[in-house]
Amino acid sequence: MPIKDIIMRSLDLEEINIEKFDYVFRNNQNFYFITLVSRGRFCPNCHTFSKKVHSYKDKKIKHSFLIKEELTVIYHQRRYICPHCHKTFVEDNPFCAEHSHFSSLTINKTLSLLKDYNQTFSSVSRLINISVSQVIEIFDQYVQIERKPLQEVICIDEFYFSKHSKDKFACLLIGFKNGLVLDVLKSRKKAYLRSYFRMIDKSERDIVQFISMDMYDNYRDIAHIYFPNALCCADSFHIIKNINDALNKIRCKIMNRYKDNKKSDEYYLLKYKHHLLFMDSLKISADHIKYNHHFQYKLSQNALLEKLLNIDNELKYAYELKEMYIIFNDSHEDNNKIREHLEMIITAYQLSHIPLFVELGNTLSKWKEEIINSFHTYKGRRINNGPIEGRNKYLKIILELANGYKNFQRYRNRVLYVFNKLEKPTDTKKIKLTGKIRGKYKTKNK
Repeated sequence: MPIKDIIMRSLDLEEINIEKFDYVFRNNQNFYFITLVSRGRFCPNCHTFSKKVHSYKDKKIKHSFLIKEELTVIYHQRRYICPHCHKTFVEDNPFCAEHSHFSSLTINKTLSLLKDYNQTFSSVSRLINISVSQVIEIFDQYVQIERKPLQEVICIDEFYFSKHSKDKFACLLIGFKNGLVLDVLKSRKKAYLRSYFRMIDKSERDIVQFISMDMYDNYRDIAHIYFPNALCCADSFHIIKNINDALNKIRCKIMNRYKDNKKSDEYYLLKYKHHLLFMDSLKISADHIKYNHHFQYKLSQNALLEKLLNIDNELKYAYELKEMYIIFNDSHEDNNKIREHLEMIITAYQLSHIPLFVELGNTLSKWKEEIINSFHTYKGRRINNGPIEGRNKYLKIILELANGYKNFQRYRNRVLYVFNKLEKPTDTKKIKLTGKIRGKYKTKNK
């Protein structure tokens, strides 16, 4: 296919609408000079049709339909004048907006590439052959997303945004039903959350039946104030993580006793086989026997775990306390049985004489009702923060690839744009941060 036809197709042009088409290769760039056939236009002010040309202007348009290739369209644009009201206006064209210096294809390709969380503004600028600031300008102009309506079950959790930001931790709201990112909030502080949820209409807030959260007091306090119809549910994965962290600290403390003798059986087990402490006990096999190079004979996973637990009584007791909660967490009992079982676990933790587990017992007691509520199900799924945990990894990747974001609103829009697959760009106000006010200056009279 001739290059002219390729360019015309990429610009959505037909031969019948082109008056003049020229090509020049200069300074390693491709320049295409285009003049359209004069068709006239209705005046936007008084709607009088006019074909009277007021003037011409060469408009430079970035057109990137080929990856990593410089291509510029010089559009010889007419400006018409209305014979009735004498208003001037430019002619219509199919390839670029009136006040834009990018072709529609360039804008669409830029926005399409930014839909991928692995792409940054810099990487897109290299692919499209426009500057980073121009990529950001396109994104800010076409991607400014409204928050999504609240759902019957919502998940809330914080994530680390930036050490340079006033609020280091931002907050993520996700719908449990379909994993839709409802919004990204600038702060997890109570004052900010109060001002945010207060702006949402009460009728919409009353739709929420369950709120899944980690054990952060601010979330629970806000939920009780602004979501009176909703039950707060403590995320079970977060509780188990806290229990595993406590068990791991005990393991490290015991392992440090043997650091002077790193060839000992105790150090080997605590250092290289500690994953057995955190595995699902039902998945630890007693039948699958494998040769162990340290002990120089065959051992099953069950035998290794038994050796590991026999190193120290505190470790063994902590492991049993951990297993006690895992069994409880997997139970399918009625509410009364769940309450009894949980109270028994809390008592066992508080009487364990292991400081870390005594503290955990107090925390479980404080969040007892929320833990019991977490056994509710929604459409066959137990309520938890799983949808958020699945997103957190990608939130960090977007931040790390860009070396952080200074403009939180831009980051928020990027997250909503990337994760909500059906989200489409819209033409809205720009969100560029306001800079310093320029001082007064005098112009010289010519």
